[in-house]
Amino acid sequence: MAMLRLASTLRHVARRGLVTATRPKQIKRFYEEVSIEPNGDLFRVLLDGKVIKTPKGTTLDLPGVGVAHRVAQEWRAQGENLEPLEMPFTTLGCTALDITKKDPEGCIDRMLPFLEMDTVCFQVEEEFLAERQLQEWGPLREWFQTEYSVKLGLATGLGSPAHPEETMVRVAEQLLARDAWELCALEIATQTAKSLIVASALLDRTTSAEEAMRWAQLEENFQIERWGMVEGDHDVTESEMLKWFEACRHFGKVHRHSNELSE
Repeated sequence: MAMLRLASTLRHVARRGLVTATRPKQIKRFYEEVSIEPNGDLFRVLLDGKVIKTPKGTTLDLPGVGVAHRVAQEWRAQGENLEPLEMPFTTLGCTALDITKKDPEGCIDRMLPFLEMDTVCFQVEEEFLAERQLQEWGPLREWFQTEYSVKLGLATGLGSPAHPEETMVRVAEQLLARDAWELCALEIATQTAKSLIVASALLDRTTSAEEAMRWAQLEENFQIERWGMVEGDHDVTESEMLKWFEACRHFGKVHRHSNELSE
């Protein structure tokens, strides 16, 4: 029964905005031992000898021993009550199997609107902020254009970037070539950053979670430097974003370096 309630909670987390989701009702820890076992080329995590299943009842078979270790660490770290929002690797695995793998086109359809209005494709008129945007976002846009062999639009004032139609088609085609694990991580990173370009850099180049945070929060951080930080919400948001960026960065690369995350 506890596992069923946990599955429902993980489904709730996956459906909500991961960074801003409210904390669900607490569930008591119902297991003692956490272990890992291979299943062919995949790996699974067991709680008191029972395999973890996704909200839709699929066995949580993971694509690398490193990711399995991260999932196991999340379950071992739980206290008297389970905290699903502190289990990003488990949530990513469940989401990849229950949602992304079954409908990769839908995943891509959800990401493309973020590219259409991508944060890093806007340029303000305010001199000092515009200079920082050019310094930080300019090279990032250049990298994305080279990586995907596309051209990006750039919006100023109240306009929109207006990327060429060929850009949207080509990006969609290249995203479709990715596996479900990578697509899932890319989508959650995109939602977190409000930018497909930042999310792509997080997964496809040597970008740290801190760098992704700096790009995603550039305008907000600029305003904080001028007017000061509002205590509370901003700190929580940054902490949550960093947690998910870090999980997505590792999870999205498991198909390339499946063993690099081991304990």
